[in-house]
Amino acid sequence: MRPLVLTVLWLLLSAQPGCKPEYPKCDKDAHCPGNKENKEFCVDGTCQQCRPGRSDCPEGRQCKSGRCEAIPGWCQKNEDCATRLCVNNRCTGCQTDAQCAGGRCDRGSCVAESRTRCSSNDDCAESEDCVGGFCVPAGPRANRYAAKAPCELETVYFDFNEAVLSAEATALVDKNVECVKRAPQRGVVLIGHTDPRGTEEYNLALSERRAQAVKERMVRLGTPAHQLTTLPRGEIDATGTDETGWARDRRVESQWR
Repeated sequence: MRPLVLTVLWLLLSAQPGCKPEYPKCDKDAHCPGNKENKEFCVDGTCQQCRPGRSDCPEGRQCKSGRCEAIPGWCQKNEDCATRLCVNNRCTGCQTDAQCAGGRCDRGSCVAESRTRCSSNDDCAESEDCVGGFCVPAGPRANRYAAKAPCELETVYFDFNEAVLSAEATALVDKNVECVKRAPQRGVVLIGHTDPRGTEEYNLALSERRAQAVKERMVRLGTPAHQLTTLPRGEIDATGTDETGWARDRRVESQWR
């Protein structure tokens, strides 16, 4: 009879108030305090914020290792995604300009559109051309100052789909900086080009990045920014039909104004 008495005594003591496992251990949900915002549940003897396969977490969060954690890339509206779009509660890259509410789609990101859209040169200012559906500065006119140029500016070439200066390109830009120092009153136009592969819009943006890369290097080396103007031409002047020709198309020309 003695073992039976001990068993009954243990059951009575277990039923007494206050005799519960020490948090976060638990035997049932009532042993888990939680709060109004985050109820806790007893899962396998441990208090947790959520249970696998259940809808215990608020919107935008998922149950992971017993905790409600933010879902990566979850969104409710486009504003939650910076430069991307909110589609089915996930931040997703854009594919067309029409998705960007007045902006343009640049490699999956919506960016502000500062250029004027056009369908022909008639939609642009006299000093602009319509290229890839946008008004851009017109191509360089005959340079009446060429004979007076103090030195010749080098053309800088780029690798395929790149706007980063190589070691060779950097050396040429540095040489141009020394040349420009000899004519502090003269301006220089940095004309960006691409090979014909890719869309017109993408190539126009790439040619601008290439021209900007040259300008930024020149400014860092002391050339006043007001002396430099960038002119993106995209693929409009491309002539290459193979890799040798395309390599010549991928360039930034520097011309005196």
